Amino acid sequence: MRALAGIVLLCVSAGCSESASNTFAIATGGPAGLYYPFGGGMASIWSRELAHVNVKAEVTGGSVTNVIQVARGESEFGIAMADVVTAAYQGEGRFPEPLPLRVLLNAYPNIVHILTLEDTGVRAVEDLRGRRVSLGAAGSGTAVAAENVLRGLGVELDEVATAYLNFGETTSALKDGTIDAGFVVGGLGLAAVTELAVTRDLYLVPLSAAELSQLGAAYPAYAAYEIPGGTYSGVDEPVSALGIWSAVVVHENMLELLAYELVCTLFANSDELMEVSPVARDMRVENLDKVAAVPLHPGTVRYADEAQNATPTCEGGHR
Repeated sequence: MRALAGIVLLCVSAGCSESASNTFAIATGGPAGLYYPFGGGMASIWSRELAHVNVKAEVTGGSVTNVIQVARGESEFGIAMADVVTAAYQGEGRFPEPLPLRVLLNAYPNIVHILTLEDTGVRAVEDLRGRRVSLGAAGSGTAVAAENVLRGLGVELDEVATAYLNFGETTSALKDGTIDAGFVVGGLGLAAVTELAVTRDLYLVPLSAAELSQLGAAYPAYAAYEIPGGTYSGVDEPVSALGIWSAVVVHENMLELLAYELVCTLFANSDELMEVSPVARDMRVENLDKVAAVPLHPGTVRYADEAQNATPTCEGGHR
């Protein structure tokens, strides 16, 4: 697979004919989250605007799976949360050795939604002790963030009856009463959370200023984020929460010209991504370096440098 990917990229670099189309894959997440439609939006733009590539979005288990697939050459692109990307690049946590990744761009901030219902009595993270809690799908960025939040605030996993359910399964289990709370991590207005709020009395568990400071000190990729009142039905007041950027990562061996064209083309058509989801409004040049611990791809750096001084042409020199 790596050899084939190398041949494809060399072909692009050398100037293959426009009729040659190479199929690339974006590792995203489950269909109930935002990664899959966001990845589909990127795939549509790239496939239409760049004659030499055909890109498709694929359903996966989420962030952890995605960075591994990119490192192995099984997917050319992967969308993943900043904490997972950082751990993968540094060879920490679930990653026994550093993975050869580069950040192509930062997409948008994910919000850690800690979901429960009004009648459970859960009002803070410490109330999760002894409760049945979904931490997200196994292998997902949601599960990593959920475990970090619990441990970071002094709640050990063996103090909680854990389940690893995807977004749709988590909200269904809350409705059925088979869990007391669940973590869902994604952009504002997630379909699964929106639907739950319409059908049940949703309560979003807030994080205090002290808790946010404690988590930020332990995990530099995390930052405070306020969920505006009215985002979800019945939740009329703002809720203090945790924000984690999502990044699109590629293998470190991707050619500079190809990466430059991909980033430039995406920014030139960002309005189309905003039609897929309004979270794309945060995909701006000044936000490209939000995953501070992981280097940007050289093609992205080239685009950022051009964008500071003029409107980039998006011409890679081989079309």
